[in-house]
Amino acid sequence: MKNPFVKKMLMIWLSASIMLFLSACGSPDDKDIQRNVIQELQNNPELKGITSSVKEGVVTLSGNCQSAGCDSLAETQVKKIDGVKSVNNQMQNEATTDLTLRTSVQSIISRYDGVQADVAAGVVVLRGTIEKKQVDPLMNELQALKPKKLDNQLAVK
Repeated sequence: MKNPFVKKMLMIWLSASIMLFLSACGSPDDKDIQRNVIQELQNNPELKGITSSVKEGVVTLSGNCQSAGCDSLAETQVKKIDGVKSVNNQMQNEATTDLTLRTSVQSIISRYDGVQADVAAGVVVLRGTIEKKQVDPLMNELQALKPKKLDNQLAVK
């Protein structure tokens, strides 16, 4: 090749081809990863209540699990997806959450004669009787536990 123009054009074309090839071979972007994570979570009925977000290959999982161990199952499944660098597991196991909440509620209501409580799915239902002056302190203590809902069915005497 004696023509410098042809040589220069060939080098430009070759460089452009290499750049195009390298960009096509790169790892998936966040949108592709997100799409694959959603598909993986929807394919397993046990993982339906889980939401996700992706930033720079880091997947954050959140939401509530309905069964014990589904949070670790979701994390394991998501880690297998191409392009996932790490998983930030922010999920809560609903069964564990209710147990913790129930224990805290029982500790509080034990100081109030005549008050009973049930806890299910993060909702605290109060029954029984209570003196008027005790209502506000009880409600404030229970609200501090941040239940999903506080259903007060107490009879005030």
